[in-house]
Amino acid sequence: MLIVAAFFVLLLLGTPVALALCAAGLAGLLTIDRGSFLIFNVPEQIFHSLNSFPFLTIPLFIFAGVIMAEGGVAHRLMSFAEMTVGRGKGGLGSAVVLSTLFFHGISGSSTADTAAVAKVTLKDLKAQGYPLAFSTALLASAGATATLIPPTIDLILIGVVANISIAGLFAAGIVPAFINGLGLIAYVLYISHRRGYGQTKLTFNLKLTLIAFWKAVPALFMIVIILGGILGGVFTPTEASAVAVAYGLFVSMVVYRDLKISMMPKVLTETVIISGIVLFVIGMSAALGYSMTISRTPQAVAEWITSVSNNKYVFLLLVQILFFAIGMFMDALPALIILMPILVPIARAQGIEPVHFGILVEANVALGMAHPPVGVCLYAACAVARIPMEKVVKPMLPMIGVLVFTMLIITYVEGFSLWLPRLLGIEF
Repeated sequence: MLIVAAFFVLLLLGTPVALALCAAGLAGLLTIDRGSFLIFNVPEQIFHSLNSFPFLTIPLFIFAGVIMAEGGVAHRLMSFAEMTVGRGKGGLGSAVVLSTLFFHGISGSSTADTAAVAKVTLKDLKAQGYPLAFSTALLASAGATATLIPPTIDLILIGVVANISIAGLFAAGIVPAFINGLGLIAYVLYISHRRGYGQTKLTFNLKLTLIAFWKAVPALFMIVIILGGILGGVFTPTEASAVAVAYGLFVSMVVYRDLKISMMPKVLTETVIISGIVLFVIGMSAALGYSMTISRTPQAVAEWITSVSNNKYVFLLLVQILFFAIGMFMDALPALIILMPILVPIARAQGIEPVHFGILVEANVALGMAHPPVGVCLYAACAVARIPMEKVVKPMLPMIGVLVFTMLIITYVEGFSLWLPRLLGIEF
């Protein structure tokens, strides 16, 4: 308890998350017998936590995502989505949801996804009568939902820290992501018909639709290469990340020609900053993880959960409540690093498939990316729209309600997560 208390006190004092993780771990070690000697093992633990080949995917997928975000991919995907489903009341809002799902399959970053699609669509949403606050809430919710679409950094992290098949997680996230997306689309269509959003009359034009599709093919083909290569066993997720970078550069610089050589310093700088933040948090969390292991915290948590109930459905509800509460105060990254190694063995003992467990937790993480006060997708959407977050909260609440409902469906119907991995014959 001292470790947890120290961590939250440091957060309340404004300490950066990474430093709070490390400091809480060191404080925990000092309370243990001979803990002052164990502190000297912390640098080694930090090194070993980062000395993982699968973690190479993190900077490479981030690099690929930044390349595609700057390379005009979002514009082509949005044009195609608008020509196919973007007509009539609620059509453009539905197109926003679909385009964010597909763009995340290319970029792998929910924040980049949200910002890129927002830059392309906000003007058109306004022209079709969507209020700015509603549009911003929709972009944040859709961007957060898309985090279940591979390749996503969270799923890679869950796979590594909890020893779960990354290919299995990638395949398992696709159907739940579209369940979330369909829930949002249904809500957008309902509200749009009630309030008259999307009044522009757009007739279907086969020629323009085919042109939009042709322009989007190079971007869509990246999804086929990455997911098809991983799920088909052609290459590992780590190799896929390198392929994504090479193909992203080719599409953005040769095919679309929107990414110039002069823009590469900006792309590289953004990649280094984002990668550095993620890996620094992972490294510093090793100190906390080491301290919790020495103090037998995982065993204590497991005993407490099983003392509450041995029912796996109650256990799943407790897990979702826990992650939702954590998502109100902090980013999901440290929570995944700390809690997944503790909770996955309990889930296995309860008869829950680890791949399904990883996806239902990630569905909750997606929810946390959308709701205040620390939702990163909400901040990204508000920054692009230049609107205060307080004005977005009201239209955001019903969308949060929709995502909570779909999250519970994903949680308790494991077939949605496990159908595709089983169909593809992935061992997990």
